[in-house]
Amino acid sequence: MDLLTLDNLADARATSPEEKLRQALELMAAGFRLERSALRERHRDASEEEIARLFEEWLAADE
Repeated sequence: MDLLTLDNLADARATSPEEKLRQALELMAAGFRLERSALRERHRDASEEEIARLFEEWLAADE
């Protein structure tokens, strides 16, 4: 393994499970914000209620 990979592994092993969960939840929230933004872009005339409905449909989609 190269030094960068070894360093990344060391960082991952040193990170607590709580911190890993916090990071995962932050990434998930960022993804949700991006999807809402994309919905607003694709449905420019939609109300916030319509965007919320579309977002819920996106969440429920089984892909």
